[in-house]
Amino acid sequence: MENNTYVTYVVKDTSLKRYEKVALLRFFALFLGAFMLMFLLLGSLYYLQESSRLTKELELTTQLNYIECIRLQMGDCFEYKNAKPPLDSLYKDIFYALALVLVFFIPISLFLSFFALKPVRTASTMIDNFIANIVHDINTPIATIMLNAKSILRKSKEEPKKLKRILSSAKQLTNMQHDLLALADENSEIEKELVDLKSISEEIVDGFRLQYSSQPFEASVEHQNIEVNLVDIRRILQNLFSNAVKYNKDEKLIKIYTQDKCLIIEDQGKGMENPEKVFEKNYREDYSIQGNGLGLASVLAMLERNNIKIDVKSKINSGTKIVLNFR
Repeated sequence: MENNTYVTYVVKDTSLKRYEKVALLRFFALFLGAFMLMFLLLGSLYYLQESSRLTKELELTTQLNYIECIRLQMGDCFEYKNAKPPLDSLYKDIFYALALVLVFFIPISLFLSFFALKPVRTASTMIDNFIANIVHDINTPIATIMLNAKSILRKSKEEPKKLKRILSSAKQLTNMQHDLLALADENSEIEKELVDLKSISEEIVDGFRLQYSSQPFEASVEHQNIEVNLVDIRRILQNLFSNAVKYNKDEKLIKIYTQDKCLIIEDQGKGMENPEKVFEKNYREDYSIQGNGLGLASVLAMLERNNIKIDVKSKINSGTKIVLNFR
């Protein structure tokens, strides 16, 4: 009987992830907003009561109902002044109370926000660990498929197309593994190295030219050393180039070029109605185009951990322009 060894991959990163930070801010705003609303209601009631009390006291202490008569030295002329309740001290009291409430309730709101976020983080960690374990477990069979397919391809000349399809599918699974791990552990530390942007871009463009022979590409990328994780930058460019091809129309020209130390990918495709949502998990502009909705979400995770900024500009029926800033 074979001895099977099972390895459990555990995501150890304890820092807040992007969506957890958003949830924390929302919890904090909700709790602090509730406290402030309650204070404003109570403060308004207090103000009305005190204002009413001071007004009544003033009415009782003057015989002219808020009118102070000052007789002038000449003639029978009188000057009338409207007396007002002394509310200045009341305003100061309310202002100081508001400042005290802010100092007191901000840490309380923060504590309650972390407390409310705890079950979300627990569930998130469980899901991330599950994904990481699944990805780890399928690594061995994928590697076995690729090794055997390559071996058969070298030795046998029969049906090479089918073997190449097997290899291509296995590579796609490997790429999906990397994307899933990027999503599961987006804050993980990575090894960076100096990579020539021109070499890596042209290498990937050449691969797309072979895969999509009828799709024209124009690559004009300058030599530029960038400090990134090699696997990450490869997957980032592959995903972005792939989307440019998928959403392009009538096989129009796709441009890849550098400008001001930025890499720009520009197509003349369908464009996007909501470019600000493209990096959300499971979001897709066009469900008729094949995809799982995770590609760009994983791209964003890889961009952030490599400190690469991205800007997406798109217009319906005019195309999309993506700018990667490595500065």
